[in-house]
Amino acid sequence: MFGFVAFSARAAVVLAVVAVAIASCASSASNSTTSTDGAPLTTLSTPRGTDAPPPTSSSTTSPPKRTLGPPEYRIVERIEGVGEGEGDTVIVQLDPATYGSLTDIDLYDIIVDVVELFPPISVVHIVDDPAAANIVGDPDASEADRKAVFDNYLARLENGFEITYLGPFASSGTAVLGS
Repeated sequence: MFGFVAFSARAAVVLAVVAVAIASCASSASNSTTSTDGAPLTTLSTPRGTDAPPPTSSSTTSPPKRTLGPPEYRIVERIEGVGEGEGDTVIVQLDPATYGSLTDIDLYDIIVDVVELFPPISVVHIVDDPAAANIVGDPDASEADRKAVFDNYLARLENGFEITYLGPFASSGTAVLGS
């Protein structure tokens, strides 16, 4: 019986220590408090020793801002290569609503993505406007039509590896796929 009492006493001590630890963790890790008017006030706890800015509180009803990621695109036309070993020609249209700014590196990455995901490809035209997609894919388009979509024709891959930046990216020159 003495063993049972000793065991019960040790178990009670262990439970008390666990309860104190849980209570102290819950009170120090709390992220919510109540303001004086009864509305919940949310703050983020910051570990000590960090240089995080002080928490601010604001009340807004607008939806959270959307974080823009890599540009989204779709292949609007695919023309099969005619000879054996010839890759296809694709026209890729970017969705301007999915990016804030665009760089030549973004265009390079899109070309790599298209070539890897949809082989065999030897020519890629990248545009950001439906009218431009129609013009670059039309071999009979007039020079006036081509000039009209100059700012929307962004890059071209030829021969499966030569990238030429066009329109607003013309100053980037050329690049080689895979380098």
